[in-house]
Amino acid sequence: MTLFTLNQVPKSLSLTNELVKSLRTEIQKGSFKPGDKLPSSKVIENQAGVSRSVVREAIAQLKAEGLVDSRQGVGVFVTAIQPTTAFKIDRAEFESIHNAIQILELRMSVESEMSGMAAKNRSDEQMQNIIDCMHAMENKIALGEKATTEDFAFHKAIAEASGNPYFLRFIDYIGSGVIPAREIITKYEKDSGSEKLLTVIQEEHQQITRAIQAQDSELAKASAKAHLSNSIKRHTQIEESLVSELPKKS
Repeated sequence: MTLFTLNQVPKSLSLTNELVKSLRTEIQKGSFKPGDKLPSSKVIENQAGVSRSVVREAIAQLKAEGLVDSRQGVGVFVTAIQPTTAFKIDRAEFESIHNAIQILELRMSVESEMSGMAAKNRSDEQMQNIIDCMHAMENKIALGEKATTEDFAFHKAIAEASGNPYFLRFIDYIGSGVIPAREIITKYEKDSGSEKLLTVIQEEHQQITRAIQAQDSELAKASAKAHLSNSIKRHTQIEESLVSELPKKS
């Protein structure tokens, strides 16, 4: 029988993703060979300190990744042919505050440079497209709507203006998840409504647009970094608040 030691899953708002990460690591480092049977749900529950439903969801995600396969009445086994590892962000990861923060950190590294290059390389036509996208957002917000599609178009317009097609491919890959679910913030922030939040975000967009229009590469980088840094702070404050409310283990 394969020796199995799994650390306790850290207390967070994404126990399933944490358990998936732990099990994936054990499989990829060879603790479980192709064809090996995973320990029972009960063993995983006890070692990781999670519920049966969390284990069930984690196994389902590993199956979707092609790392394991289940045989009815027998158990769950590591697949004989391991899939090639490719960069991937699952849709469900955008719905977790903790994961949203980490994705925002990735975006901050990429999009600050992207905005700087847009300021340097943009054409007049591309600049007009960025401005049009920003105005489209303003119109939707004025109508009390979310403007998620228009926000995504704004980021794509900046990517196109950068002159580097890989920036555009990155934004396209992330898709509408490039815009964090603002309901995460407005759902838990009692002192700030969605209208106020959207106004703040739009002011940050305007600052990025002005910097690109002025062809000030350094200011565009700083503005994009500030925009995403502020979003990270908003998400972090909520995560810390919610984690502090979790029941403490006796």
